[in-house]
Amino acid sequence: MNQKMRDLSASYKAKLAEVQAIPVTDENEAKLAKALDEADAIAKLYDLAEREYEAEKKAVGFASEQPPRQQNPDGKADGFGVLAKFFRRQELTDEEKKVLIPDATMKAMLTGTGAANGENYLIPQDVRVSINELRRAFVSLKDLGIATVIPTTALTGAFTFESGAPAGLTSFADGAEVPAGGEPTFATKTWTIGLKGMNIPVSNLLTLTERAGFEAYLNKWFIRNAVISENTDIVAELKKSKTAKSLTGWKPLKKSINVDLDPSCKLAGRIVTNQSGFAYLDEETDSTGRPILQPNPANSTERQFQGMAVTVIPDAQLANESDGSCPIFYGATADGVWMIALLDYLFAISEHAAFLKNQTVMRLIEGYTVMGADKDAYLYGKLKAASGT
Repeated sequence: MNQKMRDLSASYKAKLAEVQAIPVTDENEAKLAKALDEADAIAKLYDLAEREYEAEKKAVGFASEQPPRQQNPDGKADGFGVLAKFFRRQELTDEEKKVLIPDATMKAMLTGTGAANGENYLIPQDVRVSINELRRAFVSLKDLGIATVIPTTALTGAFTFESGAPAGLTSFADGAEVPAGGEPTFATKTWTIGLKGMNIPVSNLLTLTERAGFEAYLNKWFIRNAVISENTDIVAELKKSKTAKSLTGWKPLKKSINVDLDPSCKLAGRIVTNQSGFAYLDEETDSTGRPILQPNPANSTERQFQGMAVTVIPDAQLANESDGSCPIFYGATADGVWMIALLDYLFAISEHAAFLKNQTVMRLIEGYTVMGADKDAYLYGKLKAASGT
């Protein structure tokens, strides 16, 4: 993924959030159709940008058969080549310095004092892109769509939600004054982006001559931690302000889905549980001997229960409850939990922070906040096997 693809991805996510905010009614048919057409147009542009990016990668692969060079065929400095020279204390050309030293626009992405001092450098674009691609190798609730991700460039903001419920119309006699009705009520929820990050010490003896080696390093030290932090916060919000239903066996789960969950939330809903919960459901059968989990017609590798796809999270990331039961969320979780995320990660490196240890320190920061939206759109339960099953 390059900068062009990242921009289109952010545009698509923003447009998708706009589409999801439009009620599906006859009055909004034209507006919704237009928004969907615009989303499709962005998706097509993204596909073209992706094809262009893949072609560029192939060109780089063909070029690798030639003697190593510090620049790309187009004459621009290559980020990984520049980093390799930087860590080896080799002198950089003016073109290579431009890759590492942030311009005024990029400096503005950093907040607080000291953001533009001489010790801060931005990781080159192609390095940052590599990190975004690698994080997909982990089970991320954010990437799976368990929560609605809303990109932002602001550090604070607010959303307005409908509150209360309409009471209906009041009967009156012909000729009498039409009775007044209750006015709609709204609630405003504010949010503030929080920053999380970590430092990664890199030995100055390390020679970054291969792209794969650098990706593996970041994979081990940062990406796994970023996903774990995101998942922890999303699960905490999924449980927040919810009274867990005790579900002993799969039949109470089925009944709760049919009785407690709004039908509209079931249509757009899903079931999220851990490995232990899925293992239990996957072994259960109904009165006719058929498995209660059925293959998804649209995706044979996915299982469904009561028409909702089952998403499985490793026990290591979604642990069992203190009583040994398995956590399970069912319904429209994406409507219930929103994740407000800054559009990009903040990366910097400094050769002075660990000077006495002969290390270069890489600093990686992520900004986001997780908030509750329509908390009634899903349910939270504690699932355990019924006795005798």
